Amino acid sequence: MLINVGGEFGTHLESNEIAIELVDILNKIDGDNFILDFKEVMFITMNFAQAYYNAKNESPKKISEINIGDEISVVMGAADEACNP
Repeated sequence: MLINVGGEFGTHLESNEIAIELVDILNKIDGDNFILDFKEVMFITMNFAQAYYNAKNESPKKISEINIGDEISVVMGAADEACNP
């Protein structure tokens, strides 16, 4: 299932609460595979990214990402490395 993250959660993702809420919602939806489309997302904080990867790692769902811009990719990459050493 494809989820438009920017359309559903906003273009600036700044808090860990948003990340946790995002994954909690996915955990409640039927289905095992989710693709998060970050096309409309313009900015994320390290707090969001780390909370997202921690929640994603604890989720039984398969969650992947597409359309991550260069600046967001840097933050997401650093958070992924911090959460998955």
